[in-house]
Amino acid sequence: MTVSTGWGEESGRTTPRSEPLPADPTGQRLCEIFGHYPWNFIRADLPDDATTKAAWTTVSTYPLRPRVLWNHWQDANQLIGVRFTHDTRYALLDLDAGGDYCSAEGVAQIRAALETIGITRTLLLRSSWSGGLHLYLPFAEWVNTFNLAVALKECLKAQGFRLKAGQLEIFPNVKAYGVETFIEYMGHRLPLQPSSGSCLLDDALNPIGSSLARFFWLWDGAASHQDMDTLRHAMKLGRDNHRKRPKRRRHPVDSWRQDLDLEITEGWTAHGQTNHLLKTIACYGRVFEGHEGQSLIDYTLRIALHCPGYEQYCRHQHDIERKVTAWARAVEGYYWPLGSTPTRDTSHPKNTLVPFNQRQSEDAQHRIRTAYTELEQAGELPEQITARAKAIAQAAKVSQQTLYKHLSLWHPEHREGVIEPAAGFLALEEASSEAIPKSLEPFEVKELHPLERNMKGWARCAGDLGSDRTSFSPERGVRGDGPAFPQDAEPAIYDPALHEQIQHEIRSLGWSGEVICQFIADQFEGKRWSELNEDERLLLLYHLRVLDSLNAGELLT
Repeated sequence: MTVSTGWGEESGRTTPRSEPLPADPTGQRLCEIFGHYPWNFIRADLPDDATTKAAWTTVSTYPLRPRVLWNHWQDANQLIGVRFTHDTRYALLDLDAGGDYCSAEGVAQIRAALETIGITRTLLLRSSWSGGLHLYLPFAEWVNTFNLAVALKECLKAQGFRLKAGQLEIFPNVKAYGVETFIEYMGHRLPLQPSSGSCLLDDALNPIGSSLARFFWLWDGAASHQDMDTLRHAMKLGRDNHRKRPKRRRHPVDSWRQDLDLEITEGWTAHGQTNHLLKTIACYGRVFEGHEGQSLIDYTLRIALHCPGYEQYCRHQHDIERKVTAWARAVEGYYWPLGSTPTRDTSHPKNTLVPFNQRQSEDAQHRIRTAYTELEQAGELPEQITARAKAIAQAAKVSQQTLYKHLSLWHPEHREGVIEPAAGFLALEEASSEAIPKSLEPFEVKELHPLERNMKGWARCAGDLGSDRTSFSPERGVRGDGPAFPQDAEPAIYDPALHEQIQHEIRSLGWSGEVICQFIADQFEGKRWSELNEDERLLLLYHLRVLDSLNAGELLT
């Protein structure tokens, strides 16, 4: 049995006496609104420099109980934030300083959009000394958190607003459904903390005080004026649309962008990560933000200095500008803005680099031969191709991309002789078929025995022959993937965008058709391109990007 404390009484929610509220009425109200989910709250020390970004961390060692929440909120030396649970009585829009909507006009446009789904009153605050804005949307009753998040997202996207970090973010966010693990909603900072720079604003963005009591008075007035019938209808439509929308696999470019963004957001977590993070930041700025020259250097430096863990773990703070400049210039020569014409020609290296590249290649081949011989003599040469490649690459101190350029030095199927570079997958298969000794062909059986390459059930796995040695086209030979019958009812799905990304990576690596064919066979248990399913092709793209990234690191070091 539980005894009501007034915390959540409006919806029948009650809290046991074991969770006492603060004695201060203002503190009680703070806990009533923001204290319903005590787990995995976020905190940060208040930066000495007001313009410095706070280094937020998640606290999972203990719950944020009501009196602890109130105590942390009053502490002028730290910042505190909370997450949403399955029901909520408010939402929050975060308009970052410097974004397109962090202005009186931007706020007015957002408020007009919100009125279309019944949200007619909002509270505007400056979030911190940085000048960002928080727009609170209070409600007089509990609503489903996820349905509210979907409705807000659908509303703002329909009005043409850009929902992304650094511009406009919605709290609660439309989070993924965790099958194996529970996925939290994103956390947000609490309003009006002492010394945080947070304050109430009027419509012209003028400060009008930082009283928490006044905040709650304005909160109640706004909550009572919302059109909840319209909002409930919008939430239902938004959730229905979300359920009916086909689940599409993320585009590889989106995946790459989110991977880079995740690494930058996490920042430094240990020593020895400076080079990797600077390259990642510069790559993001070059490819997805379109920076070049001094602009790319400034962007990389600004992001790096504000990344979490920089001051604690980065050991290059004394020469960070020099490191940033070196990485920005290197990345600019290797990557180009998304959607623009490539600025790097991988087919014909510059003459000034040929002698150096030749020396590097000869040295790598020598180390591969030596590593192969030493492992073989020691009886430590693995039979499995993937394990063998890993062992030789580690012993020779080369990347797997370099290793696969020299198959004849270590691969068991290429040690006896080197096949001439093929024009594509098709030429490689034809070479393999023609190598079958004629003496093995039956003479006595008077039946037709066509070669496998001419059978309808044998798929071609390359494009037309031509001068491009890395060219292949999965559009042909789809129906005859398997060498045996019956065939699968559904052919492998052809994704033109995915194919283009894989093609780009192969060109970037400079691989011939023979090399990529062998790489696919090694990675996917002897399969050919036409036998890979969609998930395996995505995994292939991932492997190629890793090798390309490693190759870029070799060139830079």
